[in-house]
Amino acid sequence: MQQRILIVDDSALMRKSLRLVIERESEWQVCGEASNGAEGVSETQRLKPDIVVLDVAMPVMDGIEAAIQIKKLRPETRLLIFTSYPTPSIEEAARSFGIEAFVAKSDGDTPLLEALHRLAALPSAFRQGA
Repeated sequence: MQQRILIVDDSALMRKSLRLVIERESEWQVCGEASNGAEGVSETQRLKPDIVVLDVAMPVMDGIEAAIQIKKLRPETRLLIFTSYPTPSIEEAARSFGIEAFVAKSDGDTPLLEALHRLAALPSAFRQGA
């Protein structure tokens, strides 16, 4: 069964690039895109993705706040921060809010794909917070 992935990034070019990278893998399907955190929360409720890839710095609502809201609404959804600002403090904050993976955009697509594979392999009990 394909994993459904939602991409949330304020850059249309980054969303398009992520879609191309992610959909090279036959087990994944990009089910939607959002250009800010508030849209990401809304689209998560509507589309019910398995994984949400979030940028941190976005207008309206940043990726950390969006992640907090998503975890409240859909605790089984796995979250990956994909950011241009990979500081230890942002990563620590992200993990404290239940974000399971953190990848720097400057690292390229291999670490992103590896993180997505790890998230997809998480047992369902872990994903549901049990």
